[in-house]
Amino acid sequence: MFNSVREMREKEMTSWTRSICYATFAAFLLTGCGMTTDENANEPQEDSVNEENEGNSSQGSHNGNNNKVRLMEQNLQYTSNGKAIEKTAFLKRSDNQPFSLYVLQQFKLSAEEPGKDIIFLTEDDSIYMIIELLTADVNWDEVEENVHTLLKSLSKTIRDPALDIENGTGFEVESGDDVITSILLKDETAPVRLTMFTKKDMDFRAAFLEMAKTLMKG
Repeated sequence: MFNSVREMREKEMTSWTRSICYATFAAFLLTGCGMTTDENANEPQEDSVNEENEGNSSQGSHNGNNNKVRLMEQNLQYTSNGKAIEKTAFLKRSDNQPFSLYVLQQFKLSAEEPGKDIIFLTEDDSIYMIIELLTADVNWDEVEENVHTLLKSLSKTIRDPALDIENGTGFEVESGDDVITSILLKDETAPVRLTMFTKKDMDFRAAFLEMAKTLMKG
């Protein structure tokens, strides 16, 4: 079941060290992606993510604005399953990639592999977003071509996710109840590729995007 989803993750993330896929292909990840069977292998790598020290970093979005002090927390507003929600998010810094962002309290930030972090829903870690910082000279045509190739392996129908994406583009497919969304934030100072794995009845795409909008490189 969901063989195409397995193929996508195998092509793009063959060195992953943590099983966070949907239960239907968890066994594949444990055996096919080079994962160990250690009983602690699935634990979030909390020691790789630090909370920001107030006064030592800057307030701003992923555009890299370094003029103001970033507070330890701020409220984020988003829509989930048609309902408007406002919750507190806490400033976190990745030790895996050079960025910080605000993470909503029901999610956790964890290092996945060099060059990739994830934010996952604590009550269901099959709901998550991959964060990948790109180089300043990124070839967006090549990235978009790669995104289309991967998504077409899941579905022939690629659609616009209809999210509020400033200075970026989004692509999305469905596979059964699963929704896979790829978003490219084309900021000149901090280009980012996001990949969201959600479900039709657990739509946290807007929450993920609002957290990503607070990302600041450095």
